[in-house]
Amino acid sequence: MTTATRTAIVRIVLSVAVVLVVAVLLVPGLADRLRSGVVAGVGALRALGHGTLALGDGFVLAMGVTVGTALLPVLLAGASRASRPDAIRRRAVASGVIALLLAVAAALPAAYPGDRFRSVALAGLVGVGIGALADAAWHARARAAHASGQTRRVAWTLAAAYGLVVVLVATAGSPVDGGAYPTLVRAIAAGQRLGAPGWLGYDAVEFTANVLFFVPFGFFVLLLFGARAWWVGMLGGFVASCAIETVQALFLPARFASVDDVLANTSGAVLGVLVGIVVLGRARRS
Repeated sequence: MTTATRTAIVRIVLSVAVVLVVAVLLVPGLADRLRSGVVAGVGALRALGHGTLALGDGFVLAMGVTVGTALLPVLLAGASRASRPDAIRRRAVASGVIALLLAVAAALPAAYPGDRFRSVALAGLVGVGIGALADAAWHARARAAHASGQTRRVAWTLAAAYGLVVVLVATAGSPVDGGAYPTLVRAIAAGQRLGAPGWLGYDAVEFTANVLFFVPFGFFVLLLFGARAWWVGMLGGFVASCAIETVQALFLPARFASVDDVLANTSGAVLGVLVGIVVLGRARRS
């Protein structure tokens, strides 16, 4: 596929996406029906058990917004042919502006527009950040194809320490956040009193912590083997998380194995790979 053909296809996709978003915002009741459909779908997945999407509806919807807005920088990158760092930054800024405009449009018909705006804006800007990271990683992939010997030596040392931490946390006889639970709940309640979105509850914090916990996994794999092994970091994160949840389900009755943890850990490994590509690419450029 030529660059011109790819650019034309992406522009068509962008146009269709704009039409769909405008329709959702302007057609009366369409947004509510869409939300109800998503909630019903989430409920069907929860019925599968095993901790599948055992999260609040608000957080699940926020994740949907995050995934959707993460596509903005990627689509804008596909619609243009510029790959310079300043072009990547411009796409990120443009995507952020679009996300904020969508948040404003979503908030206008709401009973509590301020709450709706903060909820959609936060989820949208997180998505834009992830999309911008993917955009930067795509354009740095060639420079990050191979890691230097010094980078590998440092990465092996840090990866060994990280692996030890993962084993200790994963095989602990009780949840590692058990002692901090009351403090976390109070902090979350205080944050919501100060205006944090309602979906930013304990389940959201726990899910995010599981994402961040596996970011080093993908990062170290990338530093060890280079960008050509990007799939090793992503697939390895999934396999490692499945292994951890299996051990907890079979041998640690005080721990609760869940599909959500696998989803969060794998997402963290993917983010770690993207960060690793960007870091390694910049290191090789300098």
